[in-house]
Amino acid sequence: MNVLPIKAAPLVVRAGSARSHLDLPHFEADEVERWQNWLQEHCLEVMRVWMEDDARAVDSYMRFLAGDSAGALSAWQPCRPDGDQAWFLLAVFDGREGPCAYFARRVSDFSDGTDTKGVPFFDKDALMSVVANPSGTLR
Repeated sequence: MNVLPIKAAPLVVRAGSARSHLDLPHFEADEVERWQNWLQEHCLEVMRVWMEDDARAVDSYMRFLAGDSAGALSAWQPCRPDGDQAWFLLAVFDGREGPCAYFARRVSDFSDGTDTKGVPFFDKDALMSVVANPSGTLR
């Protein structure tokens, strides 16, 4: 099957000020294999960045800690992993362990279901909060 590669694009605002790439499909929590297959079809690896570890996100993280998670998420512009321009933003959301962003970039080879940094492709609990329908309710 020929798949058009996903490219960097503005994120769409979802429920709770989460944002995700327009071409990111909805994945259920138990669809790990489908998520990995989708990444492989698009030749992508994923890196998660935590708001609390992002040096540019101090103000956003303070807002989050003060209880304004929606404001914190909408204001946060996550730093690319290692400053590498090849990474593009796939999603920004409040996962179970705090606010984070998923960045993606092209790779040429997949071998063991993890990206080159050893981070699993799929965080089933966190990704569920990313994709919502246009009405703002989680699917």
